[in-house]
Amino acid sequence: MTLTCFHCGLPAYDARFQLTVGEAPRTFCCVGCLAAAQTILDNGLGDYYRFHDPDQTPAAPPVNERDRERLALYDRDDVQADFVRHDSDVERSATLMIEGISCAACSWLIEKRLRQLPGIQQAHFNQTNHRLTVHWNATELRLSDVFIALHALGYRAQPFKADAEADLRQKTARQYLLRLGVAGIGMMQAMMNAVALYSGNIEAQHESWLRWTSLVLTLPVVIIAAGPFVTAAWRSLKARHLSMDVSVSIAILGAFLASVWATVSGDGEVYYESVNMFTFFLVLGRYLEFRARSSVHASGNALLQHLPPTCLKWTGERFERAPVRDLAVGDRIQVLAGELCPADGEVRAGRSQFDESRLTGEFAPRDKVAGDSVLAGTLNQSQPIELEVTRLGPDSSASSLVQLLERAAGEKPRIAELADRGSRHFVLSTLIITALIGLVWWWIAPERAFWVVISVLVVTCPCALSLATPTALAQATHSLRRQGLVVTRGHTLDRLADITDLAFDKTGTLTEGRYRLVSVEPLAGAGTLSLSESDLTELAAGLEASSEHPIAQAFEAAVAHGTRLPEFSDRRQHPSAGLSGRFEDGDYRLGTARFTLDQAVEEASDRRQRVWLSRNGEGLAVFTLSDEVRSTARTALDELESLGLRCHVLTGDPSRDVDPRLADLPLQGDYLSGLSAQAKLDWMHEQQRNGRQVAMVGDGINDAPVLAGAPVSIAMSSGTDLAKQASDALLLNENLRVLATAIRAARKTRRIIRQNLLWALLYNGLALPLAAAGWVAPWQAAIGMSLSSLLVVGNALRLRSF
Repeated sequence: MTLTCFHCGLPAYDARFQLTVGEAPRTFCCVGCLAAAQTILDNGLGDYYRFHDPDQTPAAPPVNERDRERLALYDRDDVQADFVRHDSDVERSATLMIEGISCAACSWLIEKRLRQLPGIQQAHFNQTNHRLTVHWNATELRLSDVFIALHALGYRAQPFKADAEADLRQKTARQYLLRLGVAGIGMMQAMMNAVALYSGNIEAQHESWLRWTSLVLTLPVVIIAAGPFVTAAWRSLKARHLSMDVSVSIAILGAFLASVWATVSGDGEVYYESVNMFTFFLVLGRYLEFRARSSVHASGNALLQHLPPTCLKWTGERFERAPVRDLAVGDRIQVLAGELCPADGEVRAGRSQFDESRLTGEFAPRDKVAGDSVLAGTLNQSQPIELEVTRLGPDSSASSLVQLLERAAGEKPRIAELADRGSRHFVLSTLIITALIGLVWWWIAPERAFWVVISVLVVTCPCALSLATPTALAQATHSLRRQGLVVTRGHTLDRLADITDLAFDKTGTLTEGRYRLVSVEPLAGAGTLSLSESDLTELAAGLEASSEHPIAQAFEAAVAHGTRLPEFSDRRQHPSAGLSGRFEDGDYRLGTARFTLDQAVEEASDRRQRVWLSRNGEGLAVFTLSDEVRSTARTALDELESLGLRCHVLTGDPSRDVDPRLADLPLQGDYLSGLSAQAKLDWMHEQQRNGRQVAMVGDGINDAPVLAGAPVSIAMSSGTDLAKQASDALLLNENLRVLATAIRAARKTRRIIRQNLLWALLYNGLALPLAAAGWVAPWQAAIGMSLSSLLVVGNALRLRSF
């Protein structure tokens, strides 16, 4: 019979790890769980095991000197600057994220243990979000002692750092909830009073008391819940700009002040319940819109917030824990199993699997070996691995992704701009029509004129019109981000819905773009210079040094790590041809046979990728490389065809024959080879002149011009920085099926936007005559306007799935 660990619940195969708990011997799976249990008992916290529910997660190992050195970094002022607050000269507070929580007993244990530490003033653990808030006296306790105490219990802690934007979102959300709560309570109480007032069977003194009570209940609603609308309206009027807040504020203040006059004078009707109801539903609609739009920014910034503050850095003798802020490009770091990568890097030693789901949306781990790139924020799942830092801070992949998301959020598509302008004109028209209706009613029935005007203002509030487009676009963008496609331009979804064709670059797009050097064939020139295969490979790698092309990565991987490569001067890149450079003994070229050799050679019939190396026009070697078609290519092209799109291939490959690797793919369009960057752009312009709307998918430097010139452009995440910056969207994973998902999403988004706009216009077109005829009371107008806005937001939320 296999025993289970008393602390974590995992199988315990070694009976040596035993400890008496509650006068009974208990078995543990490892020294880590045994040490955690000993710590709990030594501090008089044995009651923890009365409520403990093992979570099948082994505890952290005992705190050793290396751990203490790592955790001691949290005592540095520059490290604490990112997450520690100075409440006074000696009082400090911080919020920590705790890992390894399994049950409510963990919360009890953490709080009890920390409160035993000298200098701890308060320790509160939130079981919902696993955040620990600690207040301590800096003269009596070091912050590292808190981390050590948690580590000894078997929990890992890291600083929680919410950026300024996240803080603002949380503050705004709290304000919305406060306004909703105030308006909701006021609405319910005012409605109760209104039922009694409208019953008609009430004494005068009781009626007066109910009116004054309703006034007291409504006053906080107008000040707290409706106050921001009035403030925004005042700013708009000062800027000589009419927003929907203007008509909203006129309606709220008009109905409230008229009701106050009726209350004070004792003559006329009061509509406090309408004021409360209108305000409540209006705030609710704004809050739902805020939630839908802010989710895009929250998903992007979440990655930056969870980057580790420290890492293991090579000091020349060993790896030591150091702040990430001290790293520089070229530093060597080690990422342990279970740790997040702190910066973009390239694997130098070791092999492991990384979870890139935070960036790409794909949950299958990716194998990483020497020469592979590892992105900041990805999780090492299996073995320790050594990296060379390639990018830091704002240059890292995580920061670049957030910047692209912010660029997309800052740009408005044409349909959104039209809706904004339309809502402004609508407000002006509504105010003019309302004034005319008021004059007519003043002539027909002066006692009803004011309330008809209020009903017209409320019922025609352009909330739904203003919410129709931005809410749908924000939700669609967020949903595509979860699928692995980042929209980096505001117009992308609008244009993507009109796409009739897709053009693919071949290498790195339809194929994996991970070339592997298969063979090296020395030519006559190599024999003259007595160059071996390794010498030839090093020459090619030297020419490709600093290039981001997939072929360069193949040569780099083929050269032994640490090899000093030849340094070429006057190195140049020739799009769709190759590279050239000058070395000690002549001019070298690497690329196509036509580009590198003085004499023509016959292409091999097997259509494998071949690269020639020459010196002064004389051939030195032929390198054969292999690159496989992406596993999702066929399925993706089938789905795109079912959506009515034609797919083309534009490649710089000089051969005119279709690549045999692509022969089985369902390509309905053109297969054009030997194209330069300008030729690809010319083809794109020709398609546009013929009325075709083409989306370009590419990854290389030579794709940048056509990506910039295409109606819609999509870059692969493995592509060059120039291609990413020129594109309208970025595919973070290798699943080409996401392209078909994006087309469906764009078309569905357009349908929903049109539905929302049609509903907003139809509602206002029907409600305005009814309100003008005096058939809609203010409270009915408030319900109608609010339901219209909620319908628009709810329809946009359908874009959570495609």
